[in-house]
Amino acid sequence: MNSFLFYILQVSLVFGGFYLLYTWFFSRFTFHAFNRSFLLLLLPLSLLLPFSNELFPQLQQFAFEIPLFEDFTAYAGFDSFSEETAFTKDSTVNYGFWIFLIYATGVSCYLARFVWTTFRFIKLKNNSEVIVSNNIKVYIANVSNVFSFFNWIFVPKSKKESCNEFIIKHEKAHIQQLHSVDVVLVELFIAFCWFHPLAYLYRKSLKSIHEFQADAFVLKQNVKKSMYLTLLLNSLEPSYTNPAFNYFSHPTLKKRIEMITKSPSKNSSKLTYMLLIPLIALAFMAFRNAEESLIPSKVLPVIVEIQTEPTLFPVQHGTIKNISSKFGIIRKHPKLKNSTAHGGIDIKATLGTPVVATADGIVMKANEEGNWGNLIVISHADGFETWYAHLKGFNTKKSASVKKGDIIGYVGNTGLSTAPHLHYEVRQHGKRLDPLEYITE
Repeated sequence: MNSFLFYILQVSLVFGGFYLLYTWFFSRFTFHAFNRSFLLLLLPLSLLLPFSNELFPQLQQFAFEIPLFEDFTAYAGFDSFSEETAFTKDSTVNYGFWIFLIYATGVSCYLARFVWTTFRFIKLKNNSEVIVSNNIKVYIANVSNVFSFFNWIFVPKSKKESCNEFIIKHEKAHIQQLHSVDVVLVELFIAFCWFHPLAYLYRKSLKSIHEFQADAFVLKQNVKKSMYLTLLLNSLEPSYTNPAFNYFSHPTLKKRIEMITKSPSKNSSKLTYMLLIPLIALAFMAFRNAEESLIPSKVLPVIVEIQTEPTLFPVQHGTIKNISSKFGIIRKHPKLKNSTAHGGIDIKATLGTPVVATADGIVMKANEEGNWGNLIVISHADGFETWYAHLKGFNTKKSASVKKGDIIGYVGNTGLSTAPHLHYEVRQHGKRLDPLEYITE
């Protein structure tokens, strides 16, 4: 549930960023086909980018976290810190449930509204009088404006005898260019991201492009621009418009007039669209960096099949005699020169000595992490985590399953370290525990 909400957040960020890009750079151009393609491409890009196997191999392992104080000191270990930054499993599930419930309610309401609107179209068509105007089948219905929906053109009863042929051609252009398909896709996307304010502006932008394309289609029929503009101005009638309708009297009428009278954009301006290539690449890189910066989850414990506590000594062939600094000791850090409680144990060993997993689990982190140096974090059963810091190198990778005793890395001197050693921690639901209380092997 929490991972799904995180996915929705990722979709929102991608969608919002690229839509703002459109409004800032591309919306002013007269390349309507390019702009329509870009806006339609934005939907699959937003929905599929977070599903990349390379960038997000295990969505269920992600969680929201407050940055750890260890980014500034590798030996912070006060109990007050754990209480401030750790979230219990129960409180997280409750928050996630209520957020998801609100989100699902919004989706359900929007989808119900969309289905009801579609049903109303079908009912309206079945109750309409069908006539043929300029070799085009139209439906005379009890509506206030001319509009089209897929292959249907609806005309108000009051305009049965006086509907201008260019208005019909305008709606025919919507049909030929499949604009109603775009409308349905956008409505479904808005149902998925109903909470996103830019989604509604996105719908308006796409429908504006539909109008621009339909206007251009009519003007190619040997129609005088001045006469068509007069027709647009005469059609300006304040009325309610359902978002799914392609009304001729559209709220974007002013923009349509501006676009008709605007000089065509220079072909060289199409090079601006080349910006999309590096920007999409940067988006992938940004997601990758974001994923690597996430601290392993204390919110969503990973369920493993074998229920064991971290009981093995973390350094191969090492013993308790090799421990140089125990848990909870207040000491002055040799580099930071501050006194803090030690959050784990330090184990002296020769550079390159194998480090082993102390229980079965799943690797949540295996990369360089600031003052920690090369860090491995493994999630175990019952909310347990084990941390292995200052490693020389790795023998595992993120998302890998490990067994107790597997070699996962090697003792090093990376990060905020003054000599080769392993900094080892045991945590449960985010709270640091004394590793010596669990080491029995």
